[in-house]
Amino acid sequence: MARKRPDVMKTLAQARPAEFDPARLAGSERARDDLIAILASTQDEPETRRAVRPVRPVRPFSWSWALPAAATAVVAAVVVGTLADSGAGTGVDAGSRASAGAATDGTGSGQTPANGRLALLNVAAQLDRTAQDGTYWQLTTRSAWIGVIAEPASGFSVVSTETQEWSYGVKSGAESLWVSGIDDSTQPRTARDRQRWQAAGSPKELTLAGGSVSDGRLGLRIESASESRPTTTRINDGDEIAALGADNVTYADLQKLPGDSTKLKAYLADLFEEDGGSEISDRTEWMWQQAAGLIRLPVKAEVRAAAYRVIADLPGIRSLGEVTDPLGRKGVGFALPAIDTPDYGAVRSELIVDPDTGALLSEQQTVTEPDAAAAEAGVTAGTLVNYTATEKAEWSDRQLETRK
Repeated sequence: MARKRPDVMKTLAQARPAEFDPARLAGSERARDDLIAILASTQDEPETRRAVRPVRPVRPFSWSWALPAAATAVVAAVVVGTLADSGAGTGVDAGSRASAGAATDGTGSGQTPANGRLALLNVAAQLDRTAQDGTYWQLTTRSAWIGVIAEPASGFSVVSTETQEWSYGVKSGAESLWVSGIDDSTQPRTARDRQRWQAAGSPKELTLAGGSVSDGRLGLRIESASESRPTTTRINDGDEIAALGADNVTYADLQKLPGDSTKLKAYLADLFEEDGGSEISDRTEWMWQQAAGLIRLPVKAEVRAAAYRVIADLPGIRSLGEVTDPLGRKGVGFALPAIDTPDYGAVRSELIVDPDTGALLSEQQTVTEPDAAAAEAGVTAGTLVNYTATEKAEWSDRQLETRK
C-alpha cells in the first residue's frame, strides 16, 4: 500500500513559531504594538510649506448639484460637532492638545515619526473586508470649526459646532437624506474670547477674517444649541447620490470603482483634470480630499483600502504616531506638509485612523504657524481649527427620521 504523501503546508504551519501565527497579528493588540514600534523607529522630516489655498470646513464629501448656494454657505460657516456653550477648554482646543501629541509647535518632536506611507499601507492591510449590505449607508458626524473674527471687532475667535446625519439610499427608489443643524452652536471659543466679544458689545452678527472684502467675506451669527433647528434635505438626484470631483455618481458607479490603487489613482487623476486641474492650486490636497471622501462613502472594502494606498503615495505624507481624535478615540495620525491659507496662516491636513479596522475616525486641519490675525485672536501653533469626526458608519434598512 502506497504511503500517503505528507501535507507540506500543514507541516510548515505546525512548525511555525507561535509569534508568527497570523491569528495573533491581524487586528490584534500585537498588531497595534508592532505598528507603533515601527512608527517610533523613524525620524522626523521637516514640513514643506506649499501653495496658498483657502481652508474650508472638512466634510465627508461635497456635491456638485445637491445643495443650493444658500445651503452651501451655511455648511461652510457651521460644521458638525458638539462643544460646551462656554467655549472654554473644550472641543476644538481639547482635541488639538490630545491629537497633536508633543508636536505643539506644528513641526513635530523627536517622538513624532515621519514614515506615513508605511503606516498607511499597514492600515490598508488591516481593513475589515466583511461583506455588508442594506438599503441605506448611514453616517453620523460631529465637527467643529474655529472662525477668526474681523468685524465688527477683531482680536477674538468663535467656534461653530454641529452634528449631522447622512443616509445614502443605495437601492432603486430609496431617497438619500442629509440632516443638518443638530445641536448647532456658534459661540466665543474661550473665556478670553467671550470677554473680548462682550467688550465689543456682544454683537450677534459677525464677519470672518481671511480673503478680502471684494471676495465676499463670510458672515455668521452667534447662536446657542438650544436655538438650533435641524432640517432634512434630500440630496439624491434620481439614482445619483454623491459627487466624485465634478462628476455625479450612482451607487452602481461606486461599486465599479477599482480596488487596485494604481487604477484608482489613475481614475482620480482623470477626475482632477475634468475638475479643472490646471486651475486648482494644489493637486496633492485635491487627491487627499477625494480619497478621504471615498473612504466614507458606500464603497467596497477593497476600494477603501486602495484609497488609503493612494493617500500613502502622496508626496510628503508623514505619520504623527499614536494620537487621540477629537472624540477621545485612540488612533494613528497622518499629515500632509503645511500650506499657507488666507484663513489662519500655515495649516496642515490630517487624518486619524483606527489601525485595527481601517475606520477613518477624523479628518481635520491643524495650524502650524498662525498669521497675524489668527495669532491676535488666540490661535496658536498646534490649534485644531477644523475637524469632522465620524461617530457612526453602518448599513441600515431604516431611513433617518425627517426633521423640519
